[in-house]
Amino acid sequence: MTGRTLLLQRIVGALYILAGIGKFFPQLESVKKRLDDAAKANHGTVMSGFTDWLDRHPTGVMWFVALAMVSAGVAMLWNRRPLVIAALYGQLLMLVMFVLILVGSVPQILGLDAAFFAAAIFLIYRYHSSGGRAPAAPAGPSYEAG
Repeated sequence: MTGRTLLLQRIVGALYILAGIGKFFPQLESVKKRLDDAAKANHGTVMSGFTDWLDRHPTGVMWFVALAMVSAGVAMLWNRRPLVIAALYGQLLMLVMFVLILVGSVPQILGLDAAFFAAAIFLIYRYHSSGGRAPAAPAGPSYEAG
């Protein structure tokens, strides 16, 4: 893996951690308000039952999303190939769900999540194009014996 790819992975990882922590601060992003708005925007659509259920459980949703985002970020910073790949696929699924749930109430989510989606696809491609032969780039300096 190239240095630029590792840098992108670490930036995305750090942003996931920050976004996950931000879920606990309603001044930054009120999960309850987002879910209320999504439930209203999705009323009468195929998503209404699901978004209504989420709206009734904002604390659980906040904890789930925050832990998932922080965990994915830590995995990307820790840089162990199986964990990074699992985190990237998990985040792709989460991003798709965010868009499905929130696009009616927060259309600008498409732009932000598209950037994270593109970064995840690119990183997955880079990991899979290595054919499983090359491990993830080392997390720190390597020293040769001798």
